[in-house]
This record gives sequence, structure tokens and C-alpha cells, in this order.
Amino acid sequence: MKKIALSSRQLKAITCILENNSIEETAKKARVSRSTLYNWFNDNQFKARLEKERESVFEEGLMALKTATSKAAKTLIKLLDSKDRNTRRLAAKEIINVALKVVELQDIQERVEKIEEQLEKSRFLH
Repeated sequence: MKKIALSSRQLKAITCILENNSIEETAKKARVSRSTLYNWFNDNQFKARLEKERESVFEEGLMALKTATSKAAKTLIKLLDSKDRNTRRLAAKEIINVALKVVELQDIQERVEKIEEQLEKSRFLH
């Protein structure tokens, strides 16, 4: 089966899909009809490329959040020294909540790893 490249119109539509909230907006900006977009959504190559681009956008967003995490943590820590009592309380509460969540996630990860090890061992026995 020969792989056919997507057309420039399809690539533009993918960009528009990622930038807009509705089919109507996407169709208008991509300069294609809504029915054409719906047809492309049924095309496997189009769907695969769209999914790849969505994943890329999502990964970029995650990287931006990871980068901002350090700044956010420093901001919360600075708020612990605020003159406003309520601000200090909210900052402390948030720091504790995040720390507890991290501990909880680490505990879950350790449990899953132990279960996976046990499953792997049981596979060798059978």
C-alpha cells in the first residue's frame, strides 16, 4: 500500500484545528468546507498526522509547565514570609498539599512496581 502525503490544504487544516475551538472556525480559516473537514477526519493518514501534532502541542505545553514549576515553587515559598496572615496560611496549605500529593504518588508508584515484579515472577513460574 503506497503512502500518500497530505496535501497543503490538509496540513493547513490541521494547524487550524489545533488553533481553533470549533469546526466552523477551522473550516473558515482553512478555507475548506465543513464536509471536507469531516471527510478528512475519516482519513487514516489525516487522523494520524493530527494526533501526532496534538501530541506535539501537548508535549510543548508540558515542557512549559515543567519550566515554570521552579518559579511557582519559589513564589509559594516567598509567600510564606508575606505580611498578610491569610496569604501565609494559603501558601503553607498549598505547599503541604503538594508535598502530600507527591508522597502519595511515590507510594502508588512503588506499589505498582512491586505488583509488576510479582506478576513478572509469576509468569516465569508458569
